[in-house]
Amino acid sequence: MKQVAGKIFFTAISVLYPVLVYCGIRYWGLSPRRMSLMLLALGFYHFLNFTRSKSKADRGRTGAIVALILVCALVAFFANNILFVKFYPVLVNLSLLAFFGFTLWRPPSFAFRMACLGNKSLNTSPSFKAVERYCNKVTFAWCLFFVVNGSVSALTVFVGSDKIWSLYNGLISYILIGLFFIVEYLVRKMVQSKMQSYVPVCDLERDSRPDGAFVAEGKTWGDFVSDVSKVRYYLEARENVPWILHCEDSYYFTVSLLAMLQSGRKALVTANRQEAFIKEIKKPEYGFLTDEPFAGSVAGANEMPATLIQDVLGNENAHCSDGDKAREIKFGKFDKSKAEMVMYTSGTTGEPKAVYKRFLQFENELFELVKVFGNDWVNRKVYSTVNHHHIYGLLFTALLPIATGLPFRRHRIDFPTELANIAGEAAVIASSPAFLKRLSAETDKPIDFKCTPIIYSSGGPLPEEVARKACELTGFWTMEIYGSTETGGIAYRQSKNGPVWTPFEVCKMSVAENGCLNIKSSYILEPEGFTTGDLVDLYDDGRFLLKGRSDSIVKIEEKRISLPEVEMRLKQTGLVQDVRVVPMVGKRQYLAAAIVLNEAGRTKFAGSPKLAINNYFHDYLLKFIENTVSPKKWRYLEELPQNTEGKIRMRDIQALFGLAESPNFKILKFRREPGALTAKLLFPATSDYYDGHFPEFKLLPAVVQVDMVLRLARNFLEVPKELSKMNRTRFANPILPDVPVMVKITYDADAGKVTFAYTSEDGETSYSNGSLVMNTSTGDAGEGENRG
Repeated sequence: MKQVAGKIFFTAISVLYPVLVYCGIRYWGLSPRRMSLMLLALGFYHFLNFTRSKSKADRGRTGAIVALILVCALVAFFANNILFVKFYPVLVNLSLLAFFGFTLWRPPSFAFRMACLGNKSLNTSPSFKAVERYCNKVTFAWCLFFVVNGSVSALTVFVGSDKIWSLYNGLISYILIGLFFIVEYLVRKMVQSKMQSYVPVCDLERDSRPDGAFVAEGKTWGDFVSDVSKVRYYLEARENVPWILHCEDSYYFTVSLLAMLQSGRKALVTANRQEAFIKEIKKPEYGFLTDEPFAGSVAGANEMPATLIQDVLGNENAHCSDGDKAREIKFGKFDKSKAEMVMYTSGTTGEPKAVYKRFLQFENELFELVKVFGNDWVNRKVYSTVNHHHIYGLLFTALLPIATGLPFRRHRIDFPTELANIAGEAAVIASSPAFLKRLSAETDKPIDFKCTPIIYSSGGPLPEEVARKACELTGFWTMEIYGSTETGGIAYRQSKNGPVWTPFEVCKMSVAENGCLNIKSSYILEPEGFTTGDLVDLYDDGRFLLKGRSDSIVKIEEKRISLPEVEMRLKQTGLVQDVRVVPMVGKRQYLAAAIVLNEAGRTKFAGSPKLAINNYFHDYLLKFIENTVSPKKWRYLEELPQNTEGKIRMRDIQALFGLAESPNFKILKFRREPGALTAKLLFPATSDYYDGHFPEFKLLPAVVQVDMVLRLARNFLEVPKELSKMNRTRFANPILPDVPVMVKITYDADAGKVTFAYTSEDGETSYSNGSLVMNTSTGDAGEGENRG
């Protein structure tokens, strides 16, 4: 208590010092020697504080100033000279100048330290660097102020009367300090209005953002809050607790997800809305919220059909008994430790797998992502080429924008050519290896970005040559994120710095007994952590090198071989952009390789027969591996098949080799989803399919088109072999030789119906479409042929 009283007393003396000196001289008749006792007392007070300081930096800063105060006090006492008594305000300015200046030399600056004390979340804000730069400017401005103020104060010591000295140092100087505070406060508020602030999603409230803040195309924060409230009313008026969620529109998706979390509903987030898949996961008590029409009830008359979010938002009062109630806003915090979500992932297996999550895990990961990357996102807009129903897309294109106040685009960028349309924007782009490979292959000239974009990639390894080409086109070397649905983000890298991954600070790495990576982090709830299927070399500093998956070591003819090693050797030719080597089983086990040639490879092998290309790669591999473990079958594609997560699944590659190769057609690329297949085909002019049919005008016969649909459906979709009947089938335009075509095939297992549509590559021209009914009574599903 005495210490506090002492501090108040001496602070009051220090502030009123000019007035006390003036009154002592003018009204109280005190001599300079007696006045110097007050200065001496202030000097000893500062000296005591100086000796108590534990910081060498603080002691070094203030020691010289304390010494000067004591010297001035002693000289004034022995010389009985008022001049030295007046020096105290000058020394105070000099002391403050030294203190503020030192924090610029040894950051953080004083203003930034005060800002961090006032806002504990500042260190995790995406505006961290911007705030730090602003605070440095404020601190520098204070230094300039103390220089000017101290100079004027020194001038009043030597020039002018005691009254002028007292008036400036006891009044005008304090007024100037107050004005400086007011001006800085107004400027700070203007700067703050332009900065993003990080607010955990679970802590968002109506006033977390200004109502007019831009969220997405045509939507402000006020709209977002209102829309979440409307969906909450709808959900809470129904008994359904789990809700399946699929919205292609990122805004509708984010609105729906937040409404589910705030209303205590479990969100089942699925990137796949194929009818066969929905039937697998939907139960009678589940709701289904989407933004695209769905064909009636998903699994029986007693179950609810899908609900369109547009209907919910467009009919505000339909679900409220009182119209006024609908206008009340329901938007606020929720318990992140209780909020539940389920995400569906296929990983490398291809089998749908439900991964249960607490929202606490997402919040912890958001915190880490903002801490590491948030400074790069300030004043940018978020764009995406990936699906926001998977964890990477969910975090980067839905949750992070809402948590940081960044606006986002509502629909994905599907084609590399679309990047030119956003070249004028300061962009953060969440992308994938598949998109960046297409960008590198299809774009020749650099994109003229006004501001260099920040680009992320996840879902699979990004070849260094693709990252380099993408950098040449965009100006930014892609930042890769390594992780999974189960683990969240584990590590990051830019391959220009090497292949080693740097883990996020909260991720603690170790190597399990099987040689695979084990991770423990704040967003993995299991105390034992999670063991991946990835083999690693772990370094002492926590960084690691991926060596392939544990299931990538196979035995061929009793010899162990690493699939990633074979892939790496093929890439060493300098002719391969991407490759997957998979084990196959026929009369014996063997390897098969699916290859995407790069530009050099396409140039080298232009016009070469396939056998010559096979022999080239086979002979090259013989320099490193034995002939018995070298791939025996080869396919050359435009791109490897990837699922919506951007992952290349082994079983898709194996399915490709399960289809007998034929000189009559080529599969250039394909994508397989539950109950659906999309493939790009080419029928060469040399194909036997064109012989004997319209010899002077070659076109693909209708029977061949149907046969190809059946062949693909039986191999990739496990459709029964026996055709029961053909329903409506329409052939609109001829399919000509050497013209790539797209075919989309879907299979409804319950109805036993296969539907198909042949179109041009750009989708503008329809060649044919129809439906086929398969005989499901025998239960004889098609099996892939193991030839070719």
